[in-house]
Amino acid sequence: MKRNLIILLIAGFLTSCGFGTQSQPRMKTNPQCAEVRLESAFDFHNQAKDFFRSFYKTRKESELFFAWYAAEDSLYMANSIRRCYDKKNKHFNAVSNLYNKNQTLQRLIVQNMRQESQSKLSELYLEDYREIFVRDIQ
Repeated sequence: MKRNLIILLIAGFLTSCGFGTQSQPRMKTNPQCAEVRLESAFDFHNQAKDFFRSFYKTRKESELFFAWYAAEDSLYMANSIRRCYDKKNKHFNAVSNLYNKNQTLQRLIVQNMRQESQSKLSELYLEDYREIFVRDIQ
């Protein structure tokens, strides 16, 4: 009885692992990690340029903030290419090009902001956040 139970357990284990049956080959889900992230980084950069362009049309300062955060997202996606297994020299060159573009765009954004430093800018919103985060901001 014990022998039959052990044989059944071993057979169940082998079939659950895929041994003993013909299984179909598994395909990789994301074969081009670096390409997808690079494309996303350029998309964020284009969004940042669009927000900056719309600032000149509407003169709303919120468009500058949206442009800044889109440029930051672009830099984050460009930095995440380091973790990809399929990165090549062309990705390195594209990322360095994207860094230069985003630095230039961020300099233009900062020049057009009314406040000169981030501390002055954060003081504008301090009262709003104090109601939400009572313990964090003192």
